[in-house]
Amino acid sequence: MDANKLWISVKNKLKGEFTSVHYDIYIEPCIPIAINNNIFYIKGQDKRTKEFYEKEESKKIILDIFSELAANISDIIVIIDEKDELEIINSINGKNSLQKQSYNSSGDNYDPIKFVNSVEKANLNPKYTFETFVAGPSNNIAMAACQRVANYDNISNDNPLFLYGGVGLGKTHLMHAIGHRILERDPSKKVLYVSSETYTNEFITSLGQKNTGNFRAKYRNVDILMVDDIQFFAKTDSVQEELFHTFNDLHNAGKKIILSSDRVPQDIPKLEERLKSRFVWGITIDIQPPDYSTRMAVLQMKSESENIQIPKEVFEYIADNVKSNIRELEGALNKVILYADLSGKKEIDLQLAKEALKDSLVSYTTNEVNVLRIKETVADAFNVSVEDIDSKKRDKKYAFPRQIAMYIAREIMDISLPSIGEEFGNRDHSTVIHAIKKINDEIEKSETTKIKIEKIKSDLIG
Repeated sequence: MDANKLWISVKNKLKGEFTSVHYDIYIEPCIPIAINNNIFYIKGQDKRTKEFYEKEESKKIILDIFSELAANISDIIVIIDEKDELEIINSINGKNSLQKQSYNSSGDNYDPIKFVNSVEKANLNPKYTFETFVAGPSNNIAMAACQRVANYDNISNDNPLFLYGGVGLGKTHLMHAIGHRILERDPSKKVLYVSSETYTNEFITSLGQKNTGNFRAKYRNVDILMVDDIQFFAKTDSVQEELFHTFNDLHNAGKKIILSSDRVPQDIPKLEERLKSRFVWGITIDIQPPDYSTRMAVLQMKSESENIQIPKEVFEYIADNVKSNIRELEGALNKVILYADLSGKKEIDLQLAKEALKDSLVSYTTNEVNVLRIKETVADAFNVSVEDIDSKKRDKKYAFPRQIAMYIAREIMDISLPSIGEEFGNRDHSTVIHAIKKINDEIEKSETTKIKIEKIKSDLIG
């Protein structure tokens, strides 16, 4: 009996049995661990959750639902301590069947310097951990799967782990979180996270320098390889060939592979069939756009991390208007915070939030591509601001993304050159012509630039 599938069915039936508050606090966040001797084990967040499931009334309702689903469950036990979780898993699977926590941040063997160095070598973002990830109905199964991969070594049926979903939904965050957790357990592990762009660029460079041996050594001598946005390999045959052999080497050696894409492998156009078949050997899990409660939780966590007091009605206003993904949600809150800072306001209120977002909400609430969305997407890809793109700054750091934004605007929108110039800081149409020509030349010369632009266009169009 699959604990994950059973728990999903149980939760769906429990929605009408408890208040929305009780459901959101005590039921939705819980993660199934295992079923053994007719006992259903779940991972809870805190002592209050454990107490909720131990109440006779609550337990009866839940066990009745199991019975309705023809699941022979006599008891449900909540685990809140990781050591207890490991003990249960080991008792079910055999003492040595799973290994966990050879290193621990609170244990004697933990070396913080080694851990920090390992994180840096793995290309991991320090902010992207399981602790900073907000789980909800749209992503809790993905969260559980990623924790399972990160916490246990000798599980083979989830290799590779393939995450898919739209832009800004948390795929990259979860991949980094896996890397962090694995290195917390054992900093000697060789973990490597790369984007498809980085992988492609390094492979092409190795071909040009005739040192593909070094490239292969880097990517095949790892314990965990994580590759983000693999859909962009589909247009480069030589990179697909290399990835195929890298995948085989790692998988045959029992090493972990985590991949992400904006769609399931079968739907990636021009991806080789042999890669499609391998990518579904393990488990494939989707991540959906966040629901309202998750959006509110994301905003709350963001404000706490910034140590800024923000009224609930501001969160509600943003959550009501920004629904597509977490990245845009955090971006909207950042705009409100920045607007308050620039305008010298000491307190953030609803009126200020509406003023700060008045020109952006059309971008958030429509699926249609417009110039503002193009600027925002390009700015995010190059780690600059929309203001930088509109500015007169001529540094390459700002000029190159500005030219790409102009190029994309011309490519996917029915808009004239003079109109594009007006949208980008009232520039002359000749500047737009120059930008488009430059980017066309760059695409011809650089596979990296080509892939980056394809990714931005994919994020915009879907």
